[in-house]
Amino acid sequence: MKSMTSRERLVGLLNWEPIDRVPISSYEINPWDRENWYARQPSYARLCEYIRSHADCLWMVGAPGINKAECPETVTEWRDGKSVHTKRIVHTPKGDLQTVTRVDDDLHTTWIVEHPFKSIGDVDRYLSIPWEFGGCDMSEIERAKREIGDNGILLCDISDPICTPPDLFEFGNFLVAVFEHRNKLRELMDFLQERILTELEYQLQHGAGPFWRMCGPEYATPPYLPPELFKELVVNYDRPIIDLIHRYGGKVRLHCHGRISEVLDCFVEMGADATDPIEPPPQGDIELAEVKRRVGDKMILFGNMELCWLEYCTPQGIDEHVRVMMESAKEGGGYAILPTAAPINIPLKKETERNYIQMIDSALKYGPYE
Repeated sequence: MKSMTSRERLVGLLNWEPIDRVPISSYEINPWDRENWYARQPSYARLCEYIRSHADCLWMVGAPGINKAECPETVTEWRDGKSVHTKRIVHTPKGDLQTVTRVDDDLHTTWIVEHPFKSIGDVDRYLSIPWEFGGCDMSEIERAKREIGDNGILLCDISDPICTPPDLFEFGNFLVAVFEHRNKLRELMDFLQERILTELEYQLQHGAGPFWRMCGPEYATPPYLPPELFKELVVNYDRPIIDLIHRYGGKVRLHCHGRISEVLDCFVEMGADATDPIEPPPQGDIELAEVKRRVGDKMILFGNMELCWLEYCTPQGIDEHVRVMMESAKEGGGYAILPTAAPINIPLKKETERNYIQMIDSALKYGPYE
């Protein structure tokens, strides 16, 4: 088969059409986007250039909703050594909600030091924040469409209703709320659902898509919650979101870390077109070959390359992992190799750079179709 462009390859993958090789995604590392954090970090420059030359771009981008009704806020920022702390107090009609976050100089992530919900009563404070839909900021999606060319396709990012509460409550308190305050939690999730569907339809009407990544289900998988609650808190909420995307001709990749074996059939039930990152044991609880056997004719599979392997394996180990992935999921199409996460350290470790390049080289070696 003749060589394809990345756009042709990814569109073919999503449409279950013959393609020249297994697509290679670098996940959040998007060197085609010059504004991407990784593309602006000098220690990532060599890796970004290699990805740009040899891999396929799934340009992950969101379109923030615009709230025309706002609450007053008080924001305080201070530095403590290598960390910057930010205290944000939202003065809602029913009382204050305070959040403290921390950003470290050598890590590209934000830690929540103090969560805004201290008790179940804070749900009412949150719900009292006035919300008046003012559209969505489509500028980043429009820029991505202009710049991506034949290098790949857009992957529009969206959260489901269960994605937000664990960050509001703190995860342990969120699990307590599931069992002790289910009605109040559902009230919060119903509000989030209404907002998500409103913003999503606006984005779809204004050209977002064709491919979507939906986050959140991992907060309700075993061992945190039993499968029957996954159906109540994920399937019942996510199915209408997926249905809406399908009505506009889009496809959905369900993002779910951790143990997915007991809820894998639920992904199919809710209508997901694909899933990621399919973590192998011990981080997950199912091998890629078994996922392929169970749902590989119904969903496209992305992932299985653990970030910890990319950080600590030998090049020979990476090559063997890639070989096994291709043997497990390549046949019949419907598979793209993808790291389960992206590095966040500054500077990038040389071992990680070396292993990312090895992953790409091995995927190019084992991934072509006849």
